[in-house]
Amino acid sequence: MDEYEVDLREYFLILWKGKWIVSGVLVLALAVAAALTLRTPAQFQAEVLLAVGDPLAKGEVYTPPTTGWIVERVRDPAILDRATASASVSSEWLSGALTAAEQGPFVRLAVQGTRPRAELAAVLDRVVVALHEDLAAEVARAAERRLAEVQTERERLRARLAAWEEELDRVRAATEASRDRLREEIARVQDDPALRTLRVGGEATIQGYVVQKELDLLYARLQSAELALDQMGRAGPSYVAGTAWEGLVDQLGALDEEETVLRGVWAEPPSPVSVVRGPVASGPLRPSLKMNLAVAGVLGLFVGVLLVFLIHALRAPTEEPRHTGRTPGQESGG
Repeated sequence: MDEYEVDLREYFLILWKGKWIVSGVLVLALAVAAALTLRTPAQFQAEVLLAVGDPLAKGEVYTPPTTGWIVERVRDPAILDRATASASVSSEWLSGALTAAEQGPFVRLAVQGTRPRAELAAVLDRVVVALHEDLAAEVARAAERRLAEVQTERERLRARLAAWEEELDRVRAATEASRDRLREEIARVQDDPALRTLRVGGEATIQGYVVQKELDLLYARLQSAELALDQMGRAGPSYVAGTAWEGLVDQLGALDEEETVLRGVWAEPPSPVSVVRGPVASGPLRPSLKMNLAVAGVLGLFVGVLLVFLIHALRAPTEEPRHTGRTPGQESGG
């Protein structure tokens, strides 16, 4: 136990002898930290919060991007070049100053630098505009693709409609031909002089009865043909297509409405990104002097103490042993 106490006293003695070295290193570290902190120029920051959604509200037409995809996309060199085209900063500077991160369901963009706050806010606004333009172009391409699909679907439905109309024309022509034949047959029977005299007094003969039945049948068939033609005129192609005709007409109407909307989107495409807040500028942002001095003080003390013991270790071989822990009598006796 005594040996350990002696060793600790020696350590304190070494530190006391090197107190000026420790103090010097500590003061130097504090001075350097203070100088660097005070000489660091003030920085400002501008930030904006974006929300992502589906501008068309139609998942089958356009799939909106995710927040993670937006974070990656906003750093695309093409967007940065467009944002700095008319600015006083370069795309390389903007690439280093711009940060993008997901913040829940939103995307946070920030630009930090020593430039004035108004300039940073303007640069960030141009980044948002460039991102809007890039994403709106993708919406326009999606609308264009859907327009082509709508046109193809409309042509298919119209071809089906044309087939029904052709079928209706064929049925109508056949019915009209049958009607005309019936009329001719009725006229032939009614105009035949021999058939008109088939009566004896007030009673019809058997042959006259047969002729009357034939006329009744012809008139019934004629009436049926006339009714069919009347229904064709009123029902149109649904006469041959049934309820499928109404469904097809509804589909064509829905496609026409969708095309109107898509053409408006294609002409002025919206962006899936909307600004929730910003751009908002803040600052100035400076390093914490107290924090830097505290860190510098700890490091200065550590380096000073380490330097004192290093110097003592380098000098120790040239110095005589100070104390061995034995009495002179014990040394001579040994």
